[in-house]
Amino acid sequence: MKNEQLIKDLIKQGESGQLEFKEVVRKEEIAKTLCAFLNAEGGTVLIGVHDDGKIIGIDNAEKYESELNQYLFNAIIPEAPITISIEKIGVKEILLAKVWNGSKPPYIFNGEIFFRRGIRTVKATTSEISSLITERQKTELHWERQPALGVEIEDLDELEIRKTIQDLIQYDRGKLFSEKEIEEFLTYFSLYRDGHLTNAAVVLFAKEPARYLPQCRIRLTVFKEGKTSDSYTYDKVFEGNLFRNIEEILQFFEVNIATQSKFSNKKWLREDVTYPKLALREGLMNALIHRDFSSVSGTVHIAFYPTHLEIINSGSLFGGYSPNDLAKSHLSVPRNPDIAHICFLRQMIEKIGRGTVLMIEDCLSKGYAKPKWNSNAGYTTVVFPNVTVTAKTNDAVNDAVNDAVNDAVNDAVKKGLIDAVSDAVNDALIDAVKVILKLNEGASIKDIMDSTGKSNATVKRYLQVLREINFIEFKGASKTGKYYLTNQADKRIKER
Repeated sequence: MKNEQLIKDLIKQGESGQLEFKEVVRKEEIAKTLCAFLNAEGGTVLIGVHDDGKIIGIDNAEKYESELNQYLFNAIIPEAPITISIEKIGVKEILLAKVWNGSKPPYIFNGEIFFRRGIRTVKATTSEISSLITERQKTELHWERQPALGVEIEDLDELEIRKTIQDLIQYDRGKLFSEKEIEEFLTYFSLYRDGHLTNAAVVLFAKEPARYLPQCRIRLTVFKEGKTSDSYTYDKVFEGNLFRNIEEILQFFEVNIATQSKFSNKKWLREDVTYPKLALREGLMNALIHRDFSSVSGTVHIAFYPTHLEIINSGSLFGGYSPNDLAKSHLSVPRNPDIAHICFLRQMIEKIGRGTVLMIEDCLSKGYAKPKWNSNAGYTTVVFPNVTVTAKTNDAVNDAVNDAVNDAVNDAVKKGLIDAVSDAVNDALIDAVKVILKLNEGASIKDIMDSTGKSNATVKRYLQVLREINFIEFKGASKTGKYYLTNQADKRIKER
């Protein structure tokens, strides 16, 4: 199911308390509606669609998208996570504007508070305004905004905060800050309040969040047999911040998930079909953003079995949704809006709550069965049938690679070959080596770029460091050659 069909299905639902159509771009009317959505349960505005659902389209969509983004950012206060995107339906283009329910109600446009009453946008009554203020008071007591006592700004990963500020600047998704304005950035997004960092700040940016919040841990296990088995080939607990954990777990997927091989009837050749990367990424993001952090024993567990993969997070489905609702377009209602907002700034959240639908599409397009969701006993589970890991996956292999590269890098630093290596760069070097190991027959810069998501220039810098410490070498012609582990590196790994 492509994006175009998803939009058509959304239009078929007709206008509702969370969906409105606009024929043309009238900025004030759009701002009023989005303001009302923010003060209610969130919602979506489709611009270029008649009230009866007929698709009209709009000209100069890119121009209007840019203007509308800027207008809404300045017009609605306090700042809200608003997504504007261009969607194609046939030869026509429409604009999609989406918000989830805001975490700082009441929201104001042009000095007035708007509310959603059925399919109408109206000025909020005194009673409704009082309700919104009460709701905000409850939000202030929400787990995310509770003070994380004993945690200082120095305990945060400054590199990840700078990355977020850079993304904020690049994608123009809100008020801009310089990379030196870390405290101002944290304060503005309610991650630093009344002289204290919040729980959300710890989850997102702490160097060692599990020291303060043990429920931040994520466990990844590869079981040898079925669910009743207590025997496994790999078992690791990730204790980094949200962004570090995402990077490391996605890298584990990339290195260890088995590729399906099929024979094409047309070509009589074997075709290697990659695993559903988008689906697993969305499944992981959903588990991390929607997990219930309020329980100290809350967790996320990624469990590989011989026949399938399960991603389990503490907390039942949020927003009143059932597992069946996830198979169709729906509005995302985040359990942790502050954490979700920062992920929104980092371009990690799907734009209209269709991530679960795209997960289904990605699995089917790769020849896998649809993922299945269930929610009970305070936990939500997504199951990916036939997604498995290679037999070689085990602690010894991975830890040997990590230890060997760490040792080599540390030795190089001591000998003065390179000035300094941060934890983030050190992890990136490990990732590059894993790609080379996985491919056996050498890896090109493109191979490493595809696996790690790093740019050409960044990969080249990492490879240069690895060459300086004599961990890898380049073989072959300049355009077609590849990188291999040196005999010294290979020996170091095998000796562990």
